[in-house]
Amino acid sequence: MGAFSSLSFLTPVALALAGLAVPIVLLYMLRLRRTETPISSTFLWRELVRDREANAPWQRLRPNWLLFLQLLILAALVVALARPFVEVKTISSGRTILLLDASASMMASDVAPSRFEAARSIALEMVDLLDADDTMTVIRVAAVPEVLASASRDPLVLRQAIESAQPSAAAADWPAALTLAAAGAIGAETLSVVILSDGGLPDNLPPVPGNVRFVPVGESGRNVAISALATSSLPDQPPQLFARLSNYGDEDTQVILDGRLNGSSIIEWAYRYTIPARGHVDIFDIELPPDFDTLTTTLTLPSGFAGADHLALDNVAHTVRDRSGVGRVLLAATDNLFLRQIFRSLRGVELYEIEPGGALPQEPFDLYAFDGWLPNPLPDGDLLLVNPPAGTEFFEVGELVDTLQPLVATSDPRARNLGAFLNATNLQQYRPLTVGTWAVPLVRTGTAPLVVAGEVDQRQVAILAFDARYPNTDLVLQPAWPILIAELAAWFSPPRALDISGSLPPGTPVTVRLIEDADAAVVVHPDGTRTPLQIQGSQAVFAETLTPGLYTIELRRAGETIHTEQFVVNLFDPAESAIEPQDRVTIGTTTVERGAREETARREFWLWIAALALAFLLLEWIAYQRSLRRMPRVTLGGGRTPWRRRIASLWRRPARSARRARMSTPLRARSQGGRGP
Repeated sequence: MGAFSSLSFLTPVALALAGLAVPIVLLYMLRLRRTETPISSTFLWRELVRDREANAPWQRLRPNWLLFLQLLILAALVVALARPFVEVKTISSGRTILLLDASASMMASDVAPSRFEAARSIALEMVDLLDADDTMTVIRVAAVPEVLASASRDPLVLRQAIESAQPSAAAADWPAALTLAAAGAIGAETLSVVILSDGGLPDNLPPVPGNVRFVPVGESGRNVAISALATSSLPDQPPQLFARLSNYGDEDTQVILDGRLNGSSIIEWAYRYTIPARGHVDIFDIELPPDFDTLTTTLTLPSGFAGADHLALDNVAHTVRDRSGVGRVLLAATDNLFLRQIFRSLRGVELYEIEPGGALPQEPFDLYAFDGWLPNPLPDGDLLLVNPPAGTEFFEVGELVDTLQPLVATSDPRARNLGAFLNATNLQQYRPLTVGTWAVPLVRTGTAPLVVAGEVDQRQVAILAFDARYPNTDLVLQPAWPILIAELAAWFSPPRALDISGSLPPGTPVTVRLIEDADAAVVVHPDGTRTPLQIQGSQAVFAETLTPGLYTIELRRAGETIHTEQFVVNLFDPAESAIEPQDRVTIGTTTVERGAREETARREFWLWIAALALAFLLLEWIAYQRSLRRMPRVTLGGGRTPWRRRIASLWRRPARSARRARMSTPLRARSQGGRGP
């Protein structure tokens, strides 16, 4: 955070407690020091021992480990009570709101182990430098900003909040985070807003009150990414892959792109590319098998290549084959180029053609389209009947009639886009239709229905009662023709649980519709975990899409899976893949430089010194226990333990000690003369 200043003390008066070292030393000087020797009898020696205890109270101070350790314990406790500190430079003091960037770019590894870990270390150091009156609010800035700790003075609470924060794979919602910070600043006289981020904040951010400080994290911007991935199918051709590989670094980078199909771990193909610095490579020449459902692509650096790729999150991308639309369509038409081409141009259509009058294939189709011909019996499926030559059990047609009035679209939603294009359309002849209540007219000429659609016998049926070829009508040359067929195709399309086209960014909520009488829905995450959805009415909302990968929706009825659909979440976000660290950010109309306006804070050491005193106390206890084990078990003094005798000697009254000394003088003299007792 900054340079240290000289050492000072918050309570220097506590240093006076160092005077307690004097009584500790005096106690060691009053200790009796003699060698204890086991003897056969203590009867004649008791008075001699008492005499020496009385006349030798002071001893010369000798080196002693216990005394040294006890003095160290006292010194450590005294210094800890004095609360030593040094003044250091810190980012902020007082009331602080910390915005911790948890976006995808913070998972870059140019700062070991990651940028987010480096930012978290800085945040923890800020907590260590808080004074007793300082408060801090911690906000994790991700797709949905969240307050981890609100205006807390407790370092333990703040440290736990910061240590529990995790990075996300989504972009950060900075406008919402700054709005949240501004709401927390209400009523504050002085406030500091600290942003821990690698930069790359969006433009037009709202202003926040107080002083804004920006602490950048990160060193390098070298990164390659899969920035786009999709598949498409052209008429009569296999599906093709489209991908874009982007290089956000300053050097040309060699990469290998491989693909895996349908969740397999086997690599189907792998190609090498060179992406120019600050450029991209588009890929559109890779063919996929016609039966693929899912595709997973991975971007890696070749072995031995000296380049760097600091963000791995955008090196994997997924795509799902688009199954929306009509699906498999069987067309039986004679020289109707307009009908054939319109089906080939529709998204999600697999077109199969047969000659009118032939046998129908055995495999089922999603839609049967017959032009000028009807098989007998009709197939069991949805039907598009163009210019039917005869009627069936659910409709009748008459003889050709000349058109006398213009074509008019009805108010049916399927004809909502036709009205402006039918005024200039000409039709020569049509066949009058007689239908039941199951059919709804979409286009009329006068009162006669020309196009009807409805459900009958549990299938969808649409009828065009005229020859849809030129010159009978110029409808096929007008915009109304593709609009009409597209609206009918959308109506024919089977209901889907998901209304999703392409890839979703992380954090996007998904609406799941219950179809086919389903009563429950389960989401399978990319890691295989399952989340049951809460059903509200006939749909449910799933918002846990923060992890990129392939998700599966399972619709269930009575506990059994009846329908599955898949969708993918990818990090196709240039703002997150461009990981070049920034030196400044713009908040409101203010540009904030890195490392601006550092303040002074106190860093105390009393806790560490107190821990050192505890360690010295433990060493002193161990040393004392070892000294006890070295003492003999049989001692002078009638079996009393040494420590009891030493304490008792300090409590004897001087008069009593002197009297005993006079009584024992002859015995002491004889002992010194060499004669035994």
